[in-house]
Amino acid sequence: MPTEIIYDEAARISFMRGINKVANAVSVTYGSAGPAVMIEHIASGLPPIFTRDGITVAKAIQCDDRTEDLGARMLRDAASTVSRNVGDGTSSTIILAQAISNECMIHVNTGYHPIQLKRGMDLALSFIEAKLKERAITGINEDLIKKISAIATKNEAGVGTLLVEAFDQLGTDCPLTFQLGNSRDDKLSIVDGLSYEQGYLSPTFVTDTVRDEAILENPYILLCDKEISDLMDLVPILEEVSVENRPLLIIAEDVTDKALSGLLLNHSKGIFNVAVVKPPGFGDKRENRLNDLALMTGGEALVGEFTSKIEHASLEQLGQAKRVIISSESITIAGGYGDPVAIKQRMIQLKKEAEIIQQKKPGDGSITGNKHDFEELEERLAILSGKTGIYEVGGYSDIEIKERMVRIENAYMSTKAAIEEGIIAGGGVGLFNIIPLVDELTAPNPDQQQGIHIVKKALAYPLHKLVSNVNDNSETVISRLCAENNPHFAYNTQDKIYGDFIEIGVIDAVKVIRLALRNAVSTVGTLLSTHVVIKHIPDLSIMAGYSPEWAAATREDPRAP
Repeated sequence: MPTEIIYDEAARISFMRGINKVANAVSVTYGSAGPAVMIEHIASGLPPIFTRDGITVAKAIQCDDRTEDLGARMLRDAASTVSRNVGDGTSSTIILAQAISNECMIHVNTGYHPIQLKRGMDLALSFIEAKLKERAITGINEDLIKKISAIATKNEAGVGTLLVEAFDQLGTDCPLTFQLGNSRDDKLSIVDGLSYEQGYLSPTFVTDTVRDEAILENPYILLCDKEISDLMDLVPILEEVSVENRPLLIIAEDVTDKALSGLLLNHSKGIFNVAVVKPPGFGDKRENRLNDLALMTGGEALVGEFTSKIEHASLEQLGQAKRVIISSESITIAGGYGDPVAIKQRMIQLKKEAEIIQQKKPGDGSITGNKHDFEELEERLAILSGKTGIYEVGGYSDIEIKERMVRIENAYMSTKAAIEEGIIAGGGVGLFNIIPLVDELTAPNPDQQQGIHIVKKALAYPLHKLVSNVNDNSETVISRLCAENNPHFAYNTQDKIYGDFIEIGVIDAVKVIRLALRNAVSTVGTLLSTHVVIKHIPDLSIMAGYSPEWAAATREDPRAP
């Protein structure tokens, strides 16, 4: 395939066009008073997507020019990374990246060295992250959780109360999953369940394309510690499960391409409702983990020699659960059919084993080995004792429910981030207050010092954008904030009031702001260090003379005998 090569300035200009297209569309949603965006659905005839979520807007934008789209994609990926980690901060990431990249392009065009600028930006990033952590207020209580959730959900009433209940019953380690509700009001239910970090083997298994999740209702669960290489070995149990009109979750060491392609084909045709993930743990510890899963789901783990005869598996040996939710990175199994008494006995046994390891004296076994064994037991106990929360999002219409679900999930993730690293003044004020401190930082050379200055200048951009989104005068707001010279003093753009950031409900989680800045600097640094772009030129001649209308008119009628 022929290629096109783009160098230096031409490449950077194209990158910036893509970045600005995404950032200009996303920035209008910034802040609790920010307006919404209407996105045409990719499928003709379906209702449009109504959203105030920055990452949803960013993902909807595709540039015709493929070099522009590379810049846009870098921005989308940076925002997606922040969203996966903390739920919120996607718009902040994109806005910061736009401010930093525009300044960088100006300085590179005037003779500054891109790599040196990047090193200066990295120095500034490390310094600012440390200062943010120093200024963080920790010890998050119920009132703060409600206020943080109100900010993330654009002042949704009642969400904070349910999130307080979820954190009270689940803590921060147990998963809370979100699903479309069937009523006007939100509902929270806590069920026995477990979660671990292994996602689906193929995105073809996804059933909810908006959230990129595979959801199985009341599934059977096949647990196997060996690789499955032949689809025919699975056919008997697949047919039995199909007769029951229920889905099948396969948790196996691996499913090879030959067997996986057959499963995907049958799944996409609707013959079998199936999904495949790998078990938790590694190496010789996986058998124990599979046995734990079998205990939780009321099934039998097919381990050892039995797995060579997987085609002989019966329904009685399969585990069961009320609901399974699988993302690209994790799986949650809610409402396993396991025996609570047996689970409790297993936990007592594991706790005794952990106590024995803790009581070992120095020199009694490998220090590293003892630590590893103890951590393994802790992880198994966490899975066996785990609970799962299900938050059903309500509303008057599907469009409203889907839009609310995004914001409520973001609120949950933001609150978790606040509990982990604390809070600072929100509304762009937290970053703005760091600006005078950056003057303390010096670099080895002028180019790196300019990189520090670029990041310093970008710290004011979120505040400017938030204020402009509500048609306020940013200079007036900044003058008032500077006059107070108080890191706790902030401005509420929705109610047009000044005061202590906690009292007026203008709060940001330190982790959200920190990761937003880190990913923005990282993305721009990558673009700065890119001097050549190589693109493949597609051969469009194979489509010459093709007409969709002609293809539709001449296609064989599938209803014909």
